[in-house]
Amino acid sequence: MTGKRSGFSLFEMLIVVAIMGVIAIAAVPVAEITYIKTQETQLENSQDAIRQAIMLWKRDCRNVLAATSGGYAMLFTVPDSQLHPPSLEALVKPSAVGYPVLDRDGGLAATFYPKPYLNTIPADPFVGAAEWVVHSASGTAVGTYAAGITALPLNHVGVLDISCVTEAARRRGFVTAIDGTKYQDW
Repeated sequence: MTGKRSGFSLFEMLIVVAIMGVIAIAAVPVAEITYIKTQETQLENSQDAIRQAIMLWKRDCRNVLAATSGGYAMLFTVPDSQLHPPSLEALVKPSAVGYPVLDRDGGLAATFYPKPYLNTIPADPFVGAAEWVVHSASGTAVGTYAAGITALPLNHVGVLDISCVTEAARRRGFVTAIDGTKYQDW
């Protein structure tokens, strides 16, 4: 045989496969970080949607109070917790009979007939369901929202804010964000 052989040697093939393996190993963390950042963005959007709905409920409730015979002076007789939605479900399916807004003495200041502010309660993407910690507007106690039910502590009124559930098992291990903050503090 007197000719030039064409093709790759076994050594050249091993070098190429090794280089491709190193590149693949380097790409895995980048893909994981990209996935987590996408989930974090979805979490922020879910929280923003709920917080926006709570804010709109409060604004509309204030406007109803201002439109009553007492006008804006009526706002000073009503505790702030009465201006917040009674539950997260009320943001999706408001009661047809309205919600009583009580003054400090327990008297009826107005009846608020809200519109739906959300189509559904957004899910926490790390949990895979709409499960939230619910902060009460009438105190520092917290309740929960899971399976379509808001459970606030006794003698607490209104939903002031929401945050992520804190149990690592429920969050599938995602407790700390990429920037080092805890998701429960978002």
